[in-house]
Amino acid sequence: MLAAQPWQLALTAVAVVVGFVLGVQVRTERSIETNLQVTSGRLGEVAYRYRQVEARQAALRSRLAELRQEIADEEQQAAAGREATAALAADLAQLRTLSGLTPVHGPGVLVVIADSTRPLKPGEDPNLVLIHYSDVHAVVATLFAAGAEAVAVNGERVVGTTGIACVGTTILCNARRLAPPYRIEAIGDPHVLLAAAVARGGILDELRAFEFPVAVTAESDVRLPAYTGTFVHQFATPVETGR
Repeated sequence: MLAAQPWQLALTAVAVVVGFVLGVQVRTERSIETNLQVTSGRLGEVAYRYRQVEARQAALRSRLAELRQEIADEEQQAAAGREATAALAADLAQLRTLSGLTPVHGPGVLVVIADSTRPLKPGEDPNLVLIHYSDVHAVVATLFAAGAEAVAVNGERVVGTTGIACVGTTILCNARRLAPPYRIEAIGDPHVLLAAAVARGGILDELRAFEFPVAVTAESDVRLPAYTGTFVHQFATPVETGR
């Protein structure tokens, strides 16, 4: 018997491989037809549609990533906005406190002054034994000058527009009539306020000299109400920036 030539062996091997591939392809097509109900003639169309779906999915994934980034950016901006709002709220709260629009408490002093009980001599002016608005105003001014952060007279908060005036035998403060005794409460360093209030030659020293009842005490917790009146500015207007 003649020996097989090399080219014959190679051709045989190729035929075997091609046959195997064709067999696998046939089985695959049959499996697809059975499981997916797609004929072999439509496999190209299915593959094309599959590639289209994959492309759309890739586009959607890209858009999803973009939207997630936009959400993250919006969240960062919102967080920055909340921080700015919180800062503004803190500034507003501080300004309201400084303006006297919120109740406050803290250490300070209590000053109580009242009309004199000294009997009048014949022919003496009754005003000589009465506490006047100027006396109350002087006490308030002394306490503010000593560093008081908040002051109230008989529970009436003193603010930048507060006026103190006499109305007969009473005193008008923030359009409210006040009668003696006058309780002047101030929040601040108790030692400094007390020293200023009882200083020699001061208003309280003068009132004592004329036999007016005067009491000054340091307090650990003075509680002052908020100013409940209105602020009316008829002539004062803010200065525009740059002018």
